[in-house]
Amino acid sequence: MACREGIALAARWPDVPMFLETDYAVVAEKLRNSTQDRFLLWFTLQEATLGMEDLCRVEVLKISRDQNNVAHQLAHYAIRSSSSQFFFSSFPEFVVSLACNDTI
Repeated sequence: MACREGIALAARWPDVPMFLETDYAVVAEKLRNSTQDRFLLWFTLQEATLGMEDLCRVEVLKISRDQNNVAHQLAHYAIRSSSSQFFFSSFPEFVVSLACNDTI
C-alpha cells in the first residue's frame, strides 16, 4: 500500500523521473513485471502499476531493510495511527530523529 500511495503522490510531478524503493522483494518484482497472478495484493499492485503509467519514468528498486528503516518505521506509525499522512515542510520529531540516525 505504501508503494501505491507513493506513486499517487509522485503523480503531482509526472515529468520528473522517480525511484521507488522497497525492501519487499516480491512487490518490487511484481511492480517491474505486471503480469496478473494470484498474489494476495494483486489489485493493490494493479492500482500502483496503473499509476506508474502516468509518470515519465519510474525505476523500482529492491533495497535491504537496513536501507529502508525510516520508511519501515513510518509504515508502523501509519498502522498504529490508522492513517496515511504526508509531511512536506514540518515533520514530527520522531521522523527527524529517524532521519538523523539513518545518516550515521
